[in-house]
Amino acid sequence: MHDDRCRLSYVRSVLSEKETSPMLEGELEEAIRRAFPLLLPDLYHEGYRIKSSQAILLGRRIDLLLETADRRTCIIELKAGAPPMPHVRDQIHDYAECWRKRYPVRKSPRLIVISDVIPKVTESELAKSGVESRAISVGSVRDALERCRSDDSAATGLKLDPNDPDDLARVRDLLSDYDTVAVPDDVVFGPPWNHEKVYAALVKRGEGYKDLWKKNPYVRLFGQYPRFGVLYHNTKANAYKRGPLHFNPRVPAWNEKIFQQIKPSIEYVQSDNKGPGRERYNCDWYRVKDWDRFAVALGL
Repeated sequence: MHDDRCRLSYVRSVLSEKETSPMLEGELEEAIRRAFPLLLPDLYHEGYRIKSSQAILLGRRIDLLLETADRRTCIIELKAGAPPMPHVRDQIHDYAECWRKRYPVRKSPRLIVISDVIPKVTESELAKSGVESRAISVGSVRDALERCRSDDSAATGLKLDPNDPDDLARVRDLLSDYDTVAVPDDVVFGPPWNHEKVYAALVKRGEGYKDLWKKNPYVRLFGQYPRFGVLYHNTKANAYKRGPLHFNPRVPAWNEKIFQQIKPSIEYVQSDNKGPGRERYNCDWYRVKDWDRFAVALGL
């Protein structure tokens, strides 16, 4: 099979003639798909191959999923221009957490953020959290595309399902309700807010959520305060439908300042009574009376 060189017309249609113009994420994704050995030679020589672009994992779409023959994985998040911090860090760590929930017996994936420009401070902050970063310039992409072999054999939109020979993992997978953490592609995150949109926005932001095989699913409000507060999913079977927002002011992670920011948009319903010796586990139930104001208080 002879080498099919990428047409210059494609290069010109994808890339701006000015080196200073940022590439779109989709353009960078397509370029790496076509010229992976040239643009990421170290990963290629380590045995990584593109398994899928836009792989679907618990409702998230992973830009590029790489895998080796011995099943080491790498998740790549692509950004146009300087990656926004801390959003991109939280986003890719959310993908890693989803991977661990989906594949509990497999090794955690390698995490890499790629853009055409990576500021030094961003590189440093990502490295501190265990995330690698790479800057691939427009010129490098152009040169690679002009001499690459066109190869679109990698899958697109692959749905990642567990295939580990682990009975418990498979049982939990079958019991899990993945719809509760699926973020619709067409949802518009903005006013007017409602229960479903706020829940999806928190999931998309990377907040932690309850194990999906357990009943009464919820998402946490703030990742840095894992026991500060949670919002239960708006399902008919949810036992907390009357008061889906739960706070526990008795835990060490309680932050009164954040609660006061949220308080004007919510209304007290009731409190738990779990009996003597369990008082510290009692939560206060609230309903949301103003979803738009609540979303602003959460920084959505």
